[in-house]
Amino acid sequence: MRISPVIGLRAAAIAVAAVCLLPLPLRADSSVMATVGGAPITQAEIEQALRLPLYELEMEKYRLTRRRLDQMIVERLLARAAAAQGQSVSAFVSAEVEGRIATITPEDVEARWRANRDQPPGDEERAKQDARNVLVRERATRALQELVERLSREAGVSVTIQPPDPPVMTIPVGDDPMWGPPAAPVTVIEFADFECPACKESLPVLQQLRDLYKDQVRLVYRDFPLSGHPQARPAAEAAHCAHEQGQFWTYHDALFTQAPDLKPSHYVALAERLSLNQAEFTACLASARPKAAVARDLADAQRLGLSGTPTFFINGRYLSGFQTLEALRQHIDRELLAARDSARAPDSATGTVSR
Repeated sequence: MRISPVIGLRAAAIAVAAVCLLPLPLRADSSVMATVGGAPITQAEIEQALRLPLYELEMEKYRLTRRRLDQMIVERLLARAAAAQGQSVSAFVSAEVEGRIATITPEDVEARWRANRDQPPGDEERAKQDARNVLVRERATRALQELVERLSREAGVSVTIQPPDPPVMTIPVGDDPMWGPPAAPVTVIEFADFECPACKESLPVLQQLRDLYKDQVRLVYRDFPLSGHPQARPAAEAAHCAHEQGQFWTYHDALFTQAPDLKPSHYVALAERLSLNQAEFTACLASARPKAAVARDLADAQRLGLSGTPTFFINGRYLSGFQTLEALRQHIDRELLAARDSARAPDSATGTVSR
């Protein structure tokens, strides 16, 4: 579940309030911005809490800038090509696109109409006209895209603007559930919520990561139950009790498989189905331990300024929202390459190279 930039700013304000309650190390040169009961609130504390929200604002600025840049590139490419043909832009584009639309045959329309016949019955002729209209839009869009790509190649278009680098954060792990070797060169930390649809969508992606990087990646799960999800926190507490019995990942996968249909009665029943010790599990749920564990994760998420789930940190580098397998692999492989390069670097004292 992603949160809009505006809501993100509001969440940042809440995060700042939470930071004031946490014992953070202070820079010796950090200026005091306010005091509460004689205790200082420093510039360093505020900057730490706002690193991620401010990065999100920079990303939004980049996205808006890139969108407008792309529009201007297309406008200039079409104007340049139309002028070379002695035509207006609209006439030039129409001539390029109409040829593709003209290739739509009755057989194409019939095939598209038959592909959508599971829709409610209605007037067949109108349905076929609707099918043709869809094909026209698709062909026109594809023709314009291919036209712009060709004109870009011919004009030698290059774009130099780059997105801002995501911040690298120091994320405490402690006794949070982890999978993979503790000394793995890459650590992937996920802050997630058991009622979050995007977190559930991430489950098969992370399962594939476990298979692809058995000895190279350490996967760490941290709780960030969002306030709008009433069962997220109880589910997280139940998962912690499974963690105490060494069955976190089995319970984690089962919870996400069952989500969003989560109810208080499910947690003990799920533990029984997974053959956990029932007496220990029930006693754990009744204790303060799972509540304290989830509260620690939540406090760290607030301290970092997180505003939505899932949020990933790959060797501390921030990634927001659902990530495809390809995107995660790209970041992981980059970190693995950096680790190998570092291992091969000559020792500054001896000049030798590690192997």
